[in-house]
Amino acid sequence: MVRDAFRGYLALANGLTEVTAGRARAAAKALAEQGEATAGQVSALAEDLLTTSKRNRESLVLLVRHEVEQAVKRLGLAPSGDVEELTRRVRELERTVRELKAAGRAASTATPRKKAATPGKSDQNSASS
Repeated sequence: MVRDAFRGYLALANGLTEVTAGRARAAAKALAEQGEATAGQVSALAEDLLTTSKRNRESLVLLVRHEVEQAVKRLGLAPSGDVEELTRRVRELERTVRELKAAGRAASTATPRKKAATPGKSDQNSASS
């Protein structure tokens, strides 16, 4: 019986499954009911199970993320962070182009164009004097 309860504890501690607080307490309580653990030990055991489970999940997430990133690199695809950064830069450049075009239009309508002097007109004025 104690061996079964301890096996359950080890399975929870080493497993990659999510350990809920209830399952951790149940496993610790099973040890306490066998007379192998005190109330303080049961609480510590339950906390240890929860901490270990959380750490295992985090490690699994990191492992899967790393493997996915490696597969993406092998396929020649850009990571999503790079795509997001490039998208942000393109939008910024598009905004700058729009602003420059608007400023150019405003400048061209604000300053009237000078008419080119007609050749010979100024010559005629200077000849008649």
